[in-house]
Amino acid sequence: MAALALGTVVAPAQADPTAGTFGTLVGLGSDTTQAVVGGLATSIGGGVLASYDATGSGTVVTRSGGVAIPRANNSGGGRDLLRVAIGQTETANIPVFNSPTVPVTTSGIAGQVQFARSSSGAGSADVADDGVLTYIPFAVDAVSYATAPDSVIPTDLTKAQIVSIFKGELTQVIVNGASTHLEGSTYAPVPGDVATAITTFLPAAGSGTRSYWLGQMGITEANISAGTYPNLKDKDFTGAAVQEHQGGSLVSGTATQDAGAIAPFSIAQWVAQGNTKTPDLRAGVRINAVNGQLATTGSAGSYALNPSYNAFTRPVYNIVPSILADDPTSEIAKTFVGSTSRVCKETGTITAFGFGLLTGGTQCGDTTTRAYKASTSETTLALSSATVVSGQKVTANVTVSSVGNGGGTVRLYDGTTLLGSVPVATGATSGSAQITTSSTGSLNVTGTFVPSLLGVAPSVSTAQPLTVTPVPVVPAVASSTKVTASAKPVVGKSFTVAAAVTATKTPAGSVAFYDGTKKLATVKVTSAKASLSIKAAKTSYAIKAVFTSSSAAVVKSSTSAVLTVKVAKATPKVSFTAPTKVAKGKYATLKVTVSATGVTPTGKVTIKDGKKVIKTVAIKGGKATVKLPKLKAGKHKLVVTYTGSTTVNAKASAAKTVTQAK
Repeated sequence: MAALALGTVVAPAQADPTAGTFGTLVGLGSDTTQAVVGGLATSIGGGVLASYDATGSGTVVTRSGGVAIPRANNSGGGRDLLRVAIGQTETANIPVFNSPTVPVTTSGIAGQVQFARSSSGAGSADVADDGVLTYIPFAVDAVSYATAPDSVIPTDLTKAQIVSIFKGELTQVIVNGASTHLEGSTYAPVPGDVATAITTFLPAAGSGTRSYWLGQMGITEANISAGTYPNLKDKDFTGAAVQEHQGGSLVSGTATQDAGAIAPFSIAQWVAQGNTKTPDLRAGVRINAVNGQLATTGSAGSYALNPSYNAFTRPVYNIVPSILADDPTSEIAKTFVGSTSRVCKETGTITAFGFGLLTGGTQCGDTTTRAYKASTSETTLALSSATVVSGQKVTANVTVSSVGNGGGTVRLYDGTTLLGSVPVATGATSGSAQITTSSTGSLNVTGTFVPSLLGVAPSVSTAQPLTVTPVPVVPAVASSTKVTASAKPVVGKSFTVAAAVTATKTPAGSVAFYDGTKKLATVKVTSAKASLSIKAAKTSYAIKAVFTSSSAAVVKSSTSAVLTVKVAKATPKVSFTAPTKVAKGKYATLKVTVSATGVTPTGKVTIKDGKKVIKTVAIKGGKATVKLPKLKAGKHKLVVTYTGSTTVNAKASAAKTVTQAK
C-alpha cells in the first residue's frame, strides 16, 4: 500500500488562512491530516486550498462576506459539514473541540465548504456506487500507541497485546524488579509486585483515527454504546475531551494514572510535530514500537516514518463532491483527482509531514470510493393551458421541494426535445417561465429539476399533456388603392401624388407610382398612405399607384385607377437689350432672354418693328443674339415676342425704341 519515505525540506504547514484572505477550495475536518493539508496549501499556493485546523476558535468564516460556520473538530465533523453544505443531508450536529456540538442546516452553510479532510474511509453502510461524495486517497498514515514519558507500559507491544488492552482484557501493568508484564483483572499478585492500572483513551466520536483504531481492535461504536467496553474513555483524567494526536490526555492525571495511560496516535502527526512542521502538542509523550518495528527513525527535527513499520497503516483522504471529481475542468478535479493532480504531485510535502506515498492497488487521486446517496427532490409542473396555437406561448409553473431549497433549473422536455427552462432561485420553491411551441400535435411535457446543490438528486415531474394546434388559416382581406394629385400643377414646379390604401386590416408594404408604363418610384406605406413629389416636365401625366402587400396572407395587393393629371404651361419672362441709337450705315443687334421657373424655354422669337415682323430666330438655352436688317433713318418701336412651346406659354416683351441715324 505505501512507500514510506524520509521527508524533504518543506516550509511549516499553513494553519488557518491569514485573516481576511479566502481560498478557492475550503476544507475542514481531520486533525490527523490538518498539518499536511496545510502544508499542501502552502506548497501549491495561489489560494487554491484553504484548510482550517480542527482546533482553535469555535467558528470560522470561509468566504468574504460569508457566515460563521462551526470549526469541525474531526473527520466525521468535516464530512458532515460538507454533506450539509451540498444538501446531501439537511442538518447535522458538528463536533467542536471542548464544546457542545453545533447544529447546522443546508440553508445556513451552503457554498461555505468544498472538501473535507478525513483520516478514515467511508463506512461500509455508506458506500454507494452513485454516492455524491468521493473519498480520494492522497497519502498513507501509520498509527501506533502513545504513552506518557514515565509510563510503565512496555515500549514494544504485539498487535495482539494492544487489542487485548483496548478490549479490557489486559487491565494492569505488573512491575516486579526487572520484570514487567501485562495482566488482566483476575491476576493474583505475588510479593514484590507493583500494579499500575491501564487507562485506555480514545479520541471523541467522529474522529477518523478513533474509527480506524476501533476497526483494528475489532470494536464497534455500537459495542461502546452498549457498554461492552467500559474501559474505553474519550475524556481525560480531568474530564476534558481527548483530542486526537495531542499528548495532553496522557499526562492529565497523577503520576500513577499517567504511568498507565495509553492512546492511539498518528505517527505522521508525531513526526510533523517533532520536526516543527506544525505546533508541538505531544506534551513529551512517546510513540512506541509494534511487533518489534519502531514507529519512527531519526531524531528531533529530522524524524521520519520508519519504512519498515507496517502494523497499523491506513490511507488518508480528502472528501469531495462526486460530480466535481468527475468534471476534469473543475478546480476540485485539478487539485485532487489523478496522479498528476496538484496534491498528488507534491510528494515531497506529503513525506515531509510524516506520511507515506500510496502504491499498489490504492493510488493517489483514485476516485473509486463513493458514498452517501443524494437527498431526494420532488418536482411538480402545471401548464397555464392544455391547448395552445402553434407559435403562441404557454406558461409553465413549477414547484420544487429539495433539501435546503438551494434552487436550480427545471428543464422542460417533450420526450428528449428541450422546450425551455424555468429558473428556481436560491431559497425559493417555485418559478415560472413561458415556452413557445413550434411543432403541432400532442405533447407530453415533463419538468426535470437540475439542482444547484451537488448533494441533491434531480427529479422529474409527472407529464402534463399539451395539444398544439395549427395556426388557423384566415383569408387575406381585399384592399383598394386610390391615387390623388395636388391642385393646379404647373410645368417646372413640383406637385405631389398620394396613394391611400384601404383595407379592414392594417396594410403594410409599398406603393409603386407609374406614369403610364414608366415606373417613377417605390414608396413604403406608412399609416396606410404613400406619397411622391414629381417635378412637372410636361403638361399631362397618367398616374397609377400599385400597392404591393408585404403580408399577402393578411392583406391583398391592389392597383389604383389611372389618374390623368393636367399641368399648366409655365409663364415665361421675355426681355431684350438694344442700343438706343444706331450710327449711320450700322446695323442694330439685340440680345434676347426668355426664362421660366423650373424649365428652360425652347422655340423661336420674332422681332417686330411696329406691326411688321422684321426677324424670326430660334433661341438656345433661352437666349438669342439677333442682328437686325438695315433700318430706315428715324425712330423704331421694337417688340420681341416668344412664340411658345409645348410646356411654356407665348409672351411678348416690353417695347423699346431704337433710333437709326441718317
